[in-house]
Amino acid sequence: MNQEKEIIKKLSSELGDNFLAESKMRPNRPVVLVKKDAILNTIKILVEEFGARLCTISAVDQGLDFELIYHMSIKGIIINVKISVPKEESEVISVTSVMPGSLSVEREIWDLFQIKFQGITDSRALIVPYEWRDEKAPLRKPMDGLVAYYQKPTVENLMEQGQVFTMPSTVKSNREKLKLPEIQTTMTKPEAMNEIHEIAREVAFDKRVGYNWEKKKLRY
Repeated sequence: MNQEKEIIKKLSSELGDNFLAESKMRPNRPVVLVKKDAILNTIKILVEEFGARLCTISAVDQGLDFELIYHMSIKGIIINVKISVPKEESEVISVTSVMPGSLSVEREIWDLFQIKFQGITDSRALIVPYEWRDEKAPLRKPMDGLVAYYQKPTVENLMEQGQVFTMPSTVKSNREKLKLPEIQTTMTKPEAMNEIHEIAREVAFDKRVGYNWEKKKLRY
């Protein structure tokens, strides 16, 4: 087994459900996606088991979430460890307890994106003036997703009741007068709504549009 496969196998085994996916940019450049709360353990495994060194950490503002990429070097292999950080939280644990050298880049990301690192050993501003720390972040975008403002009610209705528009009361009353049978819709068929929700999750429609299942609203 080559070292790249060994690294992936070790992470998958140790992290369990916290290991979400793997891919490859090119030879000797694997990419792994892990849950946000597992980043410290992931980095610890790479450092202690494989002698990994940190190259840098990249931050990408994706509109609703931040993507953090930890670029780790292991004997000619560069492994990119990715996590997703919801903007509502904008917070992740610091990895300085395992790699003290990550301090400067974590402070830089805090300044530029307002992503806070729990347990950081030095929280002073690094790039922006200190008084900007909680007010301005040069690279942070507004909370925004794929759905235009005027389309939000349509998407929320679809996710909540399985149809974009409800049947007008006048149509219902006219059908009753004509003694026509009641029309079954997704609103009156829980099994149909369950199927719609299963499909939305399976094709990741909920993640693409930024739907919050608990609040039954879009996140923006």
